[in-house]
Amino acid sequence: MRGKIDGGEQVKARRDVVLAAYDILDTPGEAEFDDIVRVASETCGMPVSLISLLDRDRDRQWFKAETGFGQSETPLSQSICAYTVRQDDVFEIEDLRLDTRTANNPLVTGGPQVRFYAGAPLRTADGVALGALCVLDTKPNKLTASQAFVLRTLAHQVMTTLELRRSLRMRREGDRRNKAILESAVDYAIVSLDLDGMVTSWSPGAEQILGWDEAEMCGKPAHVFFTEEDVACGVPEREMGAALLHGRGADERWHVRKDGSRFWANGEMMPLRDEDGRHEGFIKVLRDRTAQRNAAAKEQADAAFMRGVLSSSADCIKVLDPDARLTFMNEGGLAVMEADDFNQVKGCDWIRFWQGQAQADAKAAFWTALAGGTGHFQGPAETLKGKAKWWDVQVTPIRGPDGRPERLLVVSRDVTAQRASEQRIVESEQRWRGLFEGMQEGFFSGEIIRDADGRVFDYRFVEINPAFAAQSGLKVETVGRTVREVIPGIPGWVIETYARVVDTGVPEVFEITVPELMRTFEVRAYRESENRFAAMFIDVSERRRADARRAALAELGDRLRNTGDRTEIARVAAEILGRTLGLSHAGYGDVDHDRETIAVGEGWSAPGIPGIGGLHGFRDYGTYIDGLKNGHAVIIDDVTEDPRTARDAEALAGIHVRSLLNLPLMEHGRFVALLFALKAEPYAWKPEEVSFASNIADRTRAALARIEAEERQRTLNLELGHRMKNMLAMVQAIATQTMRNATDVNTAKDVLAGRLIALGNSHDLLLGGEVCAAPIGSVIRGALRTHQDNPGRFVVEGPTFTVGPKAAMSLSLILHELATNAAKYGALSTAEGKISVAWEVRQEADEPYCALRWSEEGGPSVEPPKRTGFGTRLIGRGLAGSFGGEVDLSYPVTGVVCTIDAPLRGLQAEDTPPP
Repeated sequence: MRGKIDGGEQVKARRDVVLAAYDILDTPGEAEFDDIVRVASETCGMPVSLISLLDRDRDRQWFKAETGFGQSETPLSQSICAYTVRQDDVFEIEDLRLDTRTANNPLVTGGPQVRFYAGAPLRTADGVALGALCVLDTKPNKLTASQAFVLRTLAHQVMTTLELRRSLRMRREGDRRNKAILESAVDYAIVSLDLDGMVTSWSPGAEQILGWDEAEMCGKPAHVFFTEEDVACGVPEREMGAALLHGRGADERWHVRKDGSRFWANGEMMPLRDEDGRHEGFIKVLRDRTAQRNAAAKEQADAAFMRGVLSSSADCIKVLDPDARLTFMNEGGLAVMEADDFNQVKGCDWIRFWQGQAQADAKAAFWTALAGGTGHFQGPAETLKGKAKWWDVQVTPIRGPDGRPERLLVVSRDVTAQRASEQRIVESEQRWRGLFEGMQEGFFSGEIIRDADGRVFDYRFVEINPAFAAQSGLKVETVGRTVREVIPGIPGWVIETYARVVDTGVPEVFEITVPELMRTFEVRAYRESENRFAAMFIDVSERRRADARRAALAELGDRLRNTGDRTEIARVAAEILGRTLGLSHAGYGDVDHDRETIAVGEGWSAPGIPGIGGLHGFRDYGTYIDGLKNGHAVIIDDVTEDPRTARDAEALAGIHVRSLLNLPLMEHGRFVALLFALKAEPYAWKPEEVSFASNIADRTRAALARIEAEERQRTLNLELGHRMKNMLAMVQAIATQTMRNATDVNTAKDVLAGRLIALGNSHDLLLGGEVCAAPIGSVIRGALRTHQDNPGRFVVEGPTFTVGPKAAMSLSLILHELATNAAKYGALSTAEGKISVAWEVRQEADEPYCALRWSEEGGPSVEPPKRTGFGTRLIGRGLAGSFGGEVDLSYPVTGVVCTIDAPLRGLQAEDTPPP
């Protein structure tokens, strides 16, 4: 029965060899394969699915994975899959009872009573069928086209998984074997060098062959064990250059031991690269060949032995003459090259077997070997029958008695299947790595570290992407270190959160702020494996800062709404601005446009930094005052680098200022106030921060303007009340003065009407009428015109100069107030009374001043008032102060004297008075 089921002996033997190479039989269940049979069963709607491998050595079919069958193997005589392995595609028997091949199978006649079978062969890349992926039913059935496609695809997936499993196993075994070789290869001196050719490691073989131990040689140059003549000719450097250029540099020459004796050795220099492929040094492998060189007979015997080995090798091993023509190819090579006999290729130019870049690599390897080195490359080439393969090729010299290369040995290994498997892994790794390194969000994975009692106390960085390195300030090289090593002050709750994610498997989202970076991150953490977790960091700093700015503006509105104190308004605005933007200083100050100074009140300063209240000159801290006068914001990121402040950087540093934001507030074209925001370190001001500060400035100015308006309104109301009380007395005085000198009723009527109109015009000044700039004499005469009842009543004299609008209005109101009092109580209340208004200009402290004197005579005797009336207070505290003047009122018996002393610049200021 077995003979009938199995195919030819040659096919079976090859299957046995290939199956053994996969090392899969009798291995425990694996999720990858279990998932495949479940998918096959569910997709095809069959209760049973198997991954069956034909094991002739134990006369069985063994199931790597099964669902719905309940057995791990059956005798090979019961295998229906044995028919499938002979097929090229899905093999199907709709009713097993009706097929002569299976009608008497125990699986059909008894046991599970299988009625339907469909299987896809599990075929290697070389065409060897190892078994099948099959589905079975207990009733007759038939696969749909889509179900057959799925079964075929899943069979391919089984083989792909087997190939990957084998590749990984071979890689691990290779790593283990290489380590064992290195430690046991006492016949080889294996030395690692850094980029400068200095020894970094020294194998036991190196110690045995060369005499020095590792402690003596580490940090020494490799020149030590080269002969003097080779060092003089630069042989060590040429070897390193050949290794970099061609992948390895071979040599065979005399070398020197510690005791000074010479020995003949062949060696190879190869570049040493890290995991990312970066060149970090060299590996030098050296073997003492003195005895072989001196024993020619033994060498010839060894050569004969090697020819036998070459003939039996499965690699394609060739010998070339110095013209690169084939003189020998082993039998394994003829088979893999699909050549019937050597005569098909004898004498052919080996380099012409290759095309494109591979031909250039082959030529370079040939010349390297012909020069005494070792050439190595990988590339594609077709067999003689046109089958594309990928080869790993090494070209080495075969030396003659004189030590020169006289022929070349070429070993080509077919690595097509291995390369395809590795390429799939590399492409997958590249896709993942590109995503990992290119993503804008920070990402790292970590491994929880527990103490002896299982409590988590730390975690180790396993992977870090560039975005996380930039966000956290940690280097990518932090991988492998623990978080407490690199961030000793990390809060314990962070480690506890990650531990909870690992222990519960429940993802968590939280926020963390890094003060040093002035950033806030939203962290999304999840478990990767038993002790590993991953965390993604999303920068939400700007969102949080925007929220803080909105909250700050709302707070400012609430706090300014309930205060009427100018100092408190400035203090609140400075506090909110400084706290929100993380400043060293913030404040609001009144500006003297002409003196170029700012008076800073209480302001706000960060904790631990002294305040800067007081009077400051702008030019003490830079040359940007002209920009502020023109209404332009001054924004400087680093005062040490900006040409406007570089020379005064030391003065700014003295008040803890390294960057600044100054926002001027203008009234009628004049620079009157400043909102300043200062930082103690260089800082690039963002547009949204400038906008926020401007908003603070506007709201502060609006609040101050509200208070000023309320104060002006209170003053106006008091003045109006005062005016109303004096109005009738004023009218009576004017009427009396008019009638006193009138010659007839009509003349008195006209004069009285004109004076009342003038009184109304002066009253308009108080109610908001505009006064333009004018000569001082015109302003004074205009203010007194109401009381001019005869030509000699007023004497007005002094030098001519122009008075600005604001001073003109204030001066008019002062004179009107003095004239009103004089009409009621003083010189204007009698027919003989006279008033003199005289002024003069003097120079004082490099600045011109004007002194104006009002004096009365010819009126009733004057007695000093027992209390100060509203009019007097208005003159002294309000009106004169608007142009920087000082007022002195005295009460001699002969008449009232009022002196006003003010700087000429205040009187001539062009400010238009507020409405």
